[in-house]
Formats: sequence, C-alpha cells, structure tokens
Amino acid sequence: MQISQDLAGKVYVVTGANSGIGFEAAKDFASRGATVALVCRSEERGLKACATITQATGNSNVKLYLADFCLLASVASLATELLQDYPQIDVLCNNAGSVNAGRKETPEGFETTFVANHLSGFLLTYRLLPALVKAGEAGRARVVFTSSLGHKNSPLDFADLNLEKAYSAIKAYGRSKLMNLLTARELHRRYRDKNIIASSFHPGAVRTSIWAKGGILGRLVGLLAYPFMVSIKQGTDTFIWLASSDDEASIQADGNYFYQRRQPSIASFATDEAADKLWQASLKLIEPYIRPVD
Repeated sequence: MQISQDLAGKVYVVTGANSGIGFEAAKDFASRGATVALVCRSEERGLKACATITQATGNSNVKLYLADFCLLASVASLATELLQDYPQIDVLCNNAGSVNAGRKETPEGFETTFVANHLSGFLLTYRLLPALVKAGEAGRARVVFTSSLGHKNSPLDFADLNLEKAYSAIKAYGRSKLMNLLTARELHRRYRDKNIIASSFHPGAVRTSIWAKGGILGRLVGLLAYPFMVSIKQGTDTFIWLASSDDEASIQADGNYFYQRRQPSIASFATDEAADKLWQASLKLIEPYIRPVD
C-alpha cells in the first residue's frame, strides 16, 4: 500500500484508534501531516497510542479524546468537544466497535453491540455534520464506516433493533455491521449535495483481539481462522484508501461498500428502503442526545 498524498491542513477523527486498524490508519494519516483526533475509551491506552504515533511520525498534532461508545451521553460530550476544537472536520472514520458473547444492556437501556457498533457512530456523525459540511464547502469531506462481510448474516428486525429476542453474538455483530453499511448509503443520499463522501468497507478477517471478546464461540472461530487471517496492515489498506486517496473510485464512493478497493456483492436485504428506515429509527433513538442540525 502506497498512498503518498500530503494531508497537511486536514483534520481526521478516528474512533477506536488505540489499536488494530484504527491505530494503523491514524498513524498513516499523521505520517502525511494530518491533524489527527484519536478517540479511545481507555486513557492509558489512548495516551500510549498518541505517544507512539507522535514518535513514529514526528507529527505533534495528534490529540486524544475519550469516550465510551456504550454510552450515548459520553459520545454526545465527545461531539461537543470535537466541534469546539475543530470547526471543520475533513474526515470522520467510524471504526470503534466490539462483540459481546452475551446480551448486555447499558444504563441507557440499549443492547451493548447495537449502541457501541452503530448508534454511537450514528450520533457522532450526526452531531459532527456542521463541521463536515464546512469541509464540504471548502472541497470535500469523507465519512468512512468499518463494516464487515458479517453484514450478510441477518436482515434487520425493526421491531427488535435492541435484540431482546433470540440474542446471539454473531447475529448482534452482523446486524450492527449491516447498520454501518446502510448508514453510509443513507448519509450519501442525504448529504451528497454538501460534498460529503460516505463509504463503508470490509477489512477482511484481521488478526485483532476482537475475537477474544465473542465468548467461547468467538475465541474458537478466531483460533481456527487465525492462519487464514490478514495482518492489521493488510486490513487497513481499503480503510486508508477510502479516507485519503484521490483515486476517482474512492472520491466517487457514493455510499458504497468496499473490500480490497473493489465493490463486492452485498446482502439482498441491504436495500435503500432499509437504509432510510434505519436512519429514521436511529434518529428517533438519539433524539435526547442531539441538538438540531440543518
């Protein structure tokens, strides 16, 4: 992978940035001069990631922001802080995510995978729209969602987005990744005239610690598949390409889903109708945590 564009003057926000593909992408953006906001849950790991990136790249414009993506109130506070620091945001990378062996509800009443993998990223994107629109006025802005091939596992049940019935880790994770794909598509439809380029991608089965969080089944899948998994650097290639390349295919991503810089087939139930319906349902759920956005 070699994308050499100078990113000086650009502001990148990367969630889930202290490890895995989020860390590698943030390091790449910083190495090319971007101002990078690393969004992490752990202050200790986040500070370590910032120090490592600064030392490796010589770029001191790398700053840590803390947020718990299991809590919408925390993400709302993060959005306020980011908007205060960065009136214009050129690229938002919605990468934070997790998988949970058993069903857990947050204090706000949401199933953990649903809120951590989708609803918090949706809230952050919506709240940051003024800064993204401003970047679009100056040229273009980008929003990239880390999705997965797992989006094909199960269609959405709009009567049970909170997965109160028949929970499984695979279903919860797959549906959340479908939501990422659909949100990118609907964001493009609603804001393409503001020069906001939205996209989603499958990084491949990457050798990260996420497999250990999926309980016995997740650990078993991770163990058996490990020899066939790709490295973190390989898994980051399409991510970085969508977020920073001047290639025509990435600039005209048009809300689409990518793998290895190409557009593979997507689930038959990943429709425009589902994307619009999810957007409206998500907007209703985050309403207590937002201020009006034009």
